[in-house]
Amino acid sequence: MWADEQLSFEALQRRAASSGRTAVRLAEELPAHFIAFDVLQADGQELLGEPYGRRRERPKRVCSASLG
Repeated sequence: MWADEQLSFEALQRRAASSGRTAVRLAEELPAHFIAFDVLQADGQELLGEPYGRRRERPKRVCSASLG
């Protein structure tokens, strides 16, 4: 979650702990983003033995497939 142009775990926790109108307001004010740099497991298979470069390509394929 970004706050003041930096990733903020505190802002993410605040948003996750909110409910009702506060949750809606915080979702608008503090949109969450998912960032994956690596995949350690996929389809029940551990990938730690795979070269980092190959694992790093995986999030691109997974996200592309889920976006259709």
